[in-house]
Amino acid sequence: MKEGFLIGGGLVFAGLALQLSVGPVVWEAFSWPANGIVLAGFLAIIALIFILRKKVYAFQFVGTYQAAIPAMVYAVVLTVIMGLTRQQVGGTWLNNMLSFWPFVLVYVYIAVILGVIILRRLNRMVNGQRSMVKDIAFLLNHLGLFIALTTATLGNADMQRVKMITAVGEPEWRALTQEGAVKEMEIAIELKKFIMETYDDGSPKRFASEIQILTKTGKNIETIVDVNKPYEVDGWKIYQYGYDTQMGAESQISILELVSDPWLPWVYAGFHMMLAGAAIMTLMVLWRRLKNATSKALGVYFGLFVIASLFAYFFFDSYNTKTLVPALQSPWFAPHVFVYIFAYTLLGVAVVIAWWKLTDDLVYVSLAFLTIGMLFGALWAKEAWGHYWSWDPKETWAAITWLAYLVYIHYRQIPRHRERLALWMLIGSFVLLQMCWWGINYLPSAQGSSVHTYSLSE
Repeated sequence: MKEGFLIGGGLVFAGLALQLSVGPVVWEAFSWPANGIVLAGFLAIIALIFILRKKVYAFQFVGTYQAAIPAMVYAVVLTVIMGLTRQQVGGTWLNNMLSFWPFVLVYVYIAVILGVIILRRLNRMVNGQRSMVKDIAFLLNHLGLFIALTTATLGNADMQRVKMITAVGEPEWRALTQEGAVKEMEIAIELKKFIMETYDDGSPKRFASEIQILTKTGKNIETIVDVNKPYEVDGWKIYQYGYDTQMGAESQISILELVSDPWLPWVYAGFHMMLAGAAIMTLMVLWRRLKNATSKALGVYFGLFVIASLFAYFFFDSYNTKTLVPALQSPWFAPHVFVYIFAYTLLGVAVVIAWWKLTDDLVYVSLAFLTIGMLFGALWAKEAWGHYWSWDPKETWAAITWLAYLVYIHYRQIPRHRERLALWMLIGSFVLLQMCWWGINYLPSAQGSSVHTYSLSE
């Protein structure tokens, strides 16, 4: 463990040295084909570490819990700093953590550890040293995370996001990049009609745009772009972004966001692998506990799940009775909220029971539901706003909570670990969960910058 923390500390100091000498990370430099070359080199380094692991002690150490746990602790600490400070492009070191070298190096190190551990498990699987079911669940979770993490990071430089202001009766070819530059597009969009529906109190219930799309390839398409219902053409997804709020339903313009994300299929492949892995992990834990359980234990398990389900249902029902803003009117809303609250409830029960006995199975099941809820949210965000993960303050604290529970379950795998320390890890993780659930609403870093702090009645 000491070696692991020393390595993490060394990465932080190395990152600070890079920050002082070369400045922040310039992600734009990793656009294609540079990101493809970097990915190939990164995979080659991981393979080399795995091949030489028996000859070089440092390489053998990389694939251990003693390396993974400190790395995740450093990631939690740095991400907490990110969650407490307002993030902005071009900000100071701590206000632009995505370009802060220590933050980047720690996450790269985690990706290296992930890659080596995956190869070790594949090697054991081929040699028949492990349970096939356990191997499948393990690989789906770890390989899915590795694929999503690497492709989302390196593919970010190839993602294009532009905003187009369309007006009634005027085809528009030009759009504004995130840097404010004018970009001529290969498609033109003409607003035919702006559509708006309101609740009785006048708040927006729905807003959409009836548009005509013209492409240089000769396509002429008439469609409606709605919030949560983008339209895809020639590699671009068109999202309903905004309108003239002063004119309201009489708006003669509509602001559309166009997103091109060529690496998205790889990221989605990682997401779906993690979803499958989380589901299998849940079934494995339940089967292991239930197959030899006494009738009394079965009653306890059943009662816990009923309580968690009822709490999640009533909490969700309180949301569903409110007037929802257009972004919340999505088929992803119900599963995202329900699964998260179910996980929160089980984790709360785990903390209470932990005073008498550490409850790993509850944490495993809860972590699986946290993973599912987080991925549902990412898929929903992609349909609603065009990005699956933007390090919004709520997303940042969700990542912190998820990493904290990963630290706990990995620490519990170490022989001769200290149970009292594990208990405090569980309690600390639950405190971080409270920040993710409701504490985020009171953080200055989230005010005016988070899409998760809106009022449901607005």
